[in-house]
Order: sequence, then structure tokens, then C-alpha cells
Amino acid sequence: MVRRIIPLFLLTFVWNVEAGAQNYKQEFDEFRKEALKEYEDFRKECLQEYIDFLRAPWPKKESEKPIVAPKEKPVPPVVYTKPDTLPELRLKKINGKEIAVKIPKLTPKDKIDKKPVDVPVTPLDDSVTIDIKDGGRALSLGGGVIRLKKEIYKQPVPVSPIKQDLTIDTPEFSFDVFGTECEVRIGDDCRFTLKSVKSNDVADALQKMMATPFDNLLHDCLQIREERQLSDWAYFEMLSSLVDNFYGKDTNEATLALAFLYMQSGYKMRLGEDGTRLYMLMSSRHSIVGKSYFPIDGENYYVLRGPETKRMSICQAKFPKESSLSLVIPTQQKWDVDLQKERVITSRRYPDFSFGVRLNKNLINFYDTYPTSTLNNDFMTRWAMYANAPMAEEVTKELYPQMKAKLKGLSNLEAMERLLNWVQTGFVYKYDNEVWGDDRAFFGEETLFYPYCDCEDRSILLSHLVRELLGLDTVLIYYPGHLAMAVDLAEASDGDYVLLDGRRFTVCDPTYIGARVGKTMPNMDNSQAKLILLEK
Repeated sequence: MVRRIIPLFLLTFVWNVEAGAQNYKQEFDEFRKEALKEYEDFRKECLQEYIDFLRAPWPKKESEKPIVAPKEKPVPPVVYTKPDTLPELRLKKINGKEIAVKIPKLTPKDKIDKKPVDVPVTPLDDSVTIDIKDGGRALSLGGGVIRLKKEIYKQPVPVSPIKQDLTIDTPEFSFDVFGTECEVRIGDDCRFTLKSVKSNDVADALQKMMATPFDNLLHDCLQIREERQLSDWAYFEMLSSLVDNFYGKDTNEATLALAFLYMQSGYKMRLGEDGTRLYMLMSSRHSIVGKSYFPIDGENYYVLRGPETKRMSICQAKFPKESSLSLVIPTQQKWDVDLQKERVITSRRYPDFSFGVRLNKNLINFYDTYPTSTLNNDFMTRWAMYANAPMAEEVTKELYPQMKAKLKGLSNLEAMERLLNWVQTGFVYKYDNEVWGDDRAFFGEETLFYPYCDCEDRSILLSHLVRELLGLDTVLIYYPGHLAMAVDLAEASDGDYVLLDGRRFTVCDPTYIGARVGKTMPNMDNSQAKLILLEK
């Protein structure tokens, strides 16, 4: 009898537990739905308040002149012609003997100011080692040090989670952005006509965007941003491509749809109009070079679509928890891949240090839209934006393994010599104004892609290679009209160096053609030079 009672008791207990668990799950689901509804209601309430504020008159504003890049006469490349001052070279011991090797004299071109530099350099055997003398010249740089705090990248998010409605049957719309096909749910129920750019008409059109189909559209856009790991600038370009394809390129309807999606994604923007045209003004954490701006509440707002205008009426309505655009590129973005023809780049001094690389044209096209920017209006900081951006997978997974195999077993200095000469002699130098018509800095991939580059492009690329292949800290050295690099070799070395926080950074100039590690290009003005410390 006892044996029958115990199982019955246990069975009753299990039933009660299961029933309790089901009730708990049901209560949790109801709580979750209610919480999401409250979040959604909060976003809708905020949007309704914004629309109501939008109906008030928009005050007129005047734009400020853009930040202009300083005009500097670029320093031409120089060919190193003093081999007698190089560190002593010797072969490794062979049968107990050391055989000295003389460095052949480098022959410079007569004129290199306006022509690509092509320097013949006699190759040296890989077995050559460098006899280090712990000496060199300490450079005293008068311009100081630019220390950039690593920006903690927190991408803006909506003021509350975006709830999609799967009961609505909306057709998918495909569009292309930098060769990458994207799909979102958007149909005729998302179309509208803007009667005019007057505040009431803009508010009426925006009122229609509070409907559920736009929530599904916004959900899909944010999903693409997450899946493709898009930076803020890439997301803005993606939204721009979407609205231009659906509403018509550069129409007022496209601008308003863009403003809605951009704002509801968490970004800070303001609407403006000049009587016939609607504008979206974007707040940026970084000062954008060459673009006029409108100061509003202590921040600079830029018109980055359509023609610039000096005067417009601007609505200063704010949206809760809005965040300014960041031009930092924190991760490798996942554009569809369109690999171009392989380019082979070879070091003159070390001919076996030769590598083929293929670049994604879609990434290059994206970089072509990227605006030059500065921090704290210091033009020197722009190079860090390029140098700190992560290199693409086509480089890290195809080029880097080849290089690491060739550098394996070498000292930091020996590896540095090969990287430096590869950048010095594997690329053709040309001034930006000859190629682009104005100054333009490259991301590392652009230097590997385009046929010509200058001193800043070479220094940025070399800094990537040193940090990511050798794991060493680097700084950029800015001289008026010239950019070089220096590296903390973490071992004894000869040559010119700068001291930073008690650490010795040895000069490496990728535009001083044929010069070895530790050689400063002639006639550099150290009294005005600055150091720019880069991330590793």
C-alpha cells in the first residue's frame, strides 16, 4: 500500500511543477509583450511629440565656412645616396669565416619632382644580417605629441526596440549599395507625396510614417546594419541608396524617408528647407573637412546630400537619446566581394619579398565616398582615422600569411628592413594634386589598389604592416609637407629616433627611397614636427 502512495504523490508533484512552469512561461510571455508594447508606445509618443514640434515655424540659419585643409608644398621623395653611412653588413659565418658585403651605391633619378620614382637597387642575399650599434641620433621634435584616445564605439540604437509585424504581407525590395545587394520590406503602402517643404506638409507626411509598414522597413534596415557590420557612414550610404532607389534619386520624398529612418535608428539629425528643397542635416562627432556647416546648440550640422546652401530654415526639434554620427570604422565591413586582378608588389632590395594581392572593388568604392575629418579641428588627426581602420579580409587572410611566412625567424629590425623597402620600392610615387586634383589620404587597401601613392599613404600602410604583422607600436611623424613613421623595435637598434614616454621609436621613412631603418630624410624641420600615436 505504501509503495502505491509514493508514486501517486510524486506524480501529483510533477503535475503541479509542470503546471506552474507553464503558468510562469505564460506570465513571462505576457509581461514581455506588455513591456515591448510599452517600449513601442514610448517611441510612438516621442515621434508624435516630434511631429507636433515640427509644425512650429522653423527659424532661419546661416551656414559657417568649411574647415579647409592647409595648403602645403609637398616634399618630393628623396633617393638615399650615402651607402657608406649604413650600418655594417656581414654574412653569417660560413665554415668559421665572416665575409663582408659592400652595399652598391644607389643611383637617383635626375628629376623626381613630377615623375614616378624608379630606383635600381642591387638585391642582397637573405642570409645577410645587420651588425647593430646601439647609437644613432635623438631627434627633438618641437611640435609635440598628438595622443588620440581610443574611441569606444557604441553605435546608436533606437530609443526603444523596433517591433516587426509578421502578419503584414509586404513585398521585398532589392537595391544595390557598393555592389552589395540588400533586401527590405517596402511596398506601395510606404509611398507618399510631399505637397511642399512647408512645416505642416512635412509633418503630415511624417505622420504617415508612424504606420506599421515603416516599422518593418526600419527593422530590416537595422538588421542589415548588424549583419553587414556597417559603420555609421556605411549605414548612412546604405539608407541613401535605399530611398533614392524607391522614392526617386534626390527627391524631397527620398530626403524625408531618409531622415525618418536615420532618426529612428538613433542618429541625430535636423530637417531644413530653403523654400523648394528639403534637407537633412547630420551632426558629426568629427569635423568634416571641406563642408560648410550650421551651428545648432553648440554642435555642427552638415548637409551631406544634395547641393550646399548658405541659408535655410531649420527645425531644431530633438529626439530622445539621439547620437551624432561617428566616422570611425571599427570593424571589417561585410560588403559583397568583387575581387580585382592580382597586383604583384616586389621589394627591390629583397626580391623574394614579393607578394600578390587582390582587392575588393566594392570596398574601394565605399572608401571613395568617405569624407576627410578631424578631431578638435586639428588637421593632423585625420591620418589616424585612416591608419586605425581595420584592414579588409582580402589583406589579412591572403596577403598577411604570405608575409608572415617570409618574416618568420627574423629579428624585429631585419623584418622591419624588409617591410620598409617593400613599401619604398614596390610602389610608384605621385603627388595627389596630379592624380586627384587635391590632397587625399588613403586607407591601407587603397594604397595596395591604386597605381600611385604619396608619403602619407605609404606611412599609413607601413604602420598597418608593422602593427599587425610584427605587433610593434608605431607613431606617425608629421613634418610640414611630409609624413613619415617611427617604430618601437623593442630591441637595440642604430639610427635616428624619437623618445616618447621613455620609449625609443626608430625613424622609418617610406618615401626616403632605399634608406634603411633609422634614416631621416634630409631637410626635415624637427622644430615643427609632431608625433601622432597610433593604436595597435
